[in-house]
Amino acid sequence: MTHSLSPTIEPVANLCASGVLERFKGLRFATIEAGIGWVPWLLDAMDEAYRKHHMWVRPKLQGLPSDYYRAHGHATFQEDPSGLALAEAWGLTDNFMWASDYPHHEGTWPHSSAAIERTMPKLSEPQRAKILGLNAARFFGLEVPEHQRLAA
Repeated sequence: MTHSLSPTIEPVANLCASGVLERFKGLRFATIEAGIGWVPWLLDAMDEAYRKHHMWVRPKLQGLPSDYYRAHGHATFQEDPSGLALAEAWGLTDNFMWASDYPHHEGTWPHSSAAIERTMPKLSEPQRAKILGLNAARFFGLEVPEHQRLAA
């Protein structure tokens, strides 16, 4: 459980606070198989550290580290009700992507539908559509049939 978080958090913080994402505006990244509940905490922690220590940062950022995460970062999860409960409040419904980890035994398959219903009952249909597939399609540059796109 913990082995996926510690090696994941540091590279995300480095990407968001280093200026790399300002220099390479088209760069996108995703954390895979590390869940999403930690992301809101990391965004708060990065922003707090930047506000307190920005005078030591070179180059200066045009925004807060969390702004760069929201614009460039994504994270996958299987069952993470804590992360989903925070997704809307932290403005992360465009950044999270559900995964079943098929065909691995630690994933949700073959009970993925039940896992989705168990963990996503409070999400709106547009939020569910984004998290269940539209965010991944955007991230990977996949064409989504018109009848499956969200109405603007």
